[in-house]
Amino acid sequence: MTTARALLFVSLLSLASAGVVALVSRAPADLRNDRPGPTASDPARGAEFSDREVQRHGAYREPAYAGLAIGIVLEVAVLLLVAKGPLRSVLAGTDGWPGGWVMKSVVAAVFVGAVTWLASLPLAYVRGFEIQQAWGLSTQSAPAWLGDSLRSLVVSIIIAAVAATTFFGLVRWQPRTWWIWAWAGFTALTALLFFLYPVAIAPLFNRFTPLDDPSLERDIRSLASEAGVEVDQVLVADASRRSTLENAYVAGLGRTRQVVLYDTLLTAGGPAETRFVVAHELAHDRENHVLKNLALSSAGLLTGFAVLALLAHRTRLWSWAGAEGVADQAALPLLMVFATAATLVLLPAQNAVSRRFEAHADRIALELTQDPDTAIRVQRRLAFANLADLRPPRVAVWLLYSHPPVAERIAAAVAEKRSEP
Repeated sequence: MTTARALLFVSLLSLASAGVVALVSRAPADLRNDRPGPTASDPARGAEFSDREVQRHGAYREPAYAGLAIGIVLEVAVLLLVAKGPLRSVLAGTDGWPGGWVMKSVVAAVFVGAVTWLASLPLAYVRGFEIQQAWGLSTQSAPAWLGDSLRSLVVSIIIAAVAATTFFGLVRWQPRTWWIWAWAGFTALTALLFFLYPVAIAPLFNRFTPLDDPSLERDIRSLASEAGVEVDQVLVADASRRSTLENAYVAGLGRTRQVVLYDTLLTAGGPAETRFVVAHELAHDRENHVLKNLALSSAGLLTGFAVLALLAHRTRLWSWAGAEGVADQAALPLLMVFATAATLVLLPAQNAVSRRFEAHADRIALELTQDPDTAIRVQRRLAFANLADLRPPRVAVWLLYSHPPVAERIAAAVAEKRSEP
C-alpha cells in the first residue's frame, strides 16, 4: 500500500470515528441540563437512585462505552495501515543517518506516535471536549484543550522513544533471552514513570499550591498519623481550570509523600467529606496497593513478553509489515497492536484486583473516620458530580471498572452504619 493511500484511509477512519461517536452521544438538552435535587446527597437515601437520575447518567456513560470501543478499533486500524507502508518509507529515508539503530528506533516511535495522535485527534476532541462541554463537565476553552493534548503528545512520544529504544536494544543485545530482559526493563520503566509522574509530569498540566486552610491541614495530618502514613506536604491542584470533576490522591515516597486535593473537591464538599476522601487515599498507601498493582502489572508484562517471544518465530507475521522480525523497527506498529490486545485480555483480571483494593480502602476509610453517613454522602455527591453510571452493565463492570459500582460502595457504608451499636 502506498503512503498516500494509507494516509487517506487513516484520515477517513479518523473523521468517521469522530462522527459516529458524536452522533451516538447526542442527548436531549433537558436531560443534559438537569441537575441533582436537594436530596441528592442525603445519606438517608442510601443506594437508591431515581429512574430519572439513572436515565441521565446512563445517557452520558453508555455512549462513552461505545466511544471507548471505537477508539480502540481506530487505533488498531491506524497501526495496521501505518505498518503496511508509511513506516517502511520513513525508515528507509533514515538510511545513512548518524545513530544507527538507536536513531531508527526513535524515528519509528516519533512517527507512529504522531500519526496515531493525529488520527485520534478528532475523536479525542469529541469525547474529551465537545461531550464534556455539553454535559457541563469541562471548564476549558478549545485552545486550552488542544494545548493539553499537545503536551500529552510530547510526553507520550518521549516515553515511546525511550520504550522503543529499550526494547530494540534488548532484542539486539540478547537475541534469545530478550523477552526476560524486556520484562525486567519494562517493569523498571513502569515503576520509574509512577514515581516520576507527581514531580515531572503532573506539574506540566496543573499548578500545585499548599493548602491554605490550617484547620483542615491539621485534620489531614492527624488522619495520616492515625493511618500510619508519613506526609510531607498537603497540596491543592488547580483542577477547576480544566474540569468540574473531583478527586484526591497520595503521591511520592517516604518523606516526600504528598496529599494532593483537587480544588473542585474543596469547593464542593465540606471538611468531613474531604476527610473521608483523604482517608480512602491514605488507606491505599498504608496497604501498599500501588506497589501491589505494580507487581500485578509486572506479572502481566512477563506473560505478554513470553507470548511475544513465541510469536517472534512467526516470520510471516512480521514480513506482512515488511519487517524481518521483532528486532526490526518496521515491526513497531505490530508490536503496539500486540500490546493493545494483551492489555485487553489481561484487563478484567487487573480490574478485578483493583476493585478489591478500592473496596478495602473504603472499609479502612470507614474505620478511620467512624462516619458512615459522611461516607454515603460523599459517594452520592461524587456520583452526581462525576456523572457515574448508576446501573452499569455487568459486562462493563467486569471489563472496565477499576472501582466497584457506586451502588455497591454505598451499600457497604450502609451495612457499616447498621452494624454500629
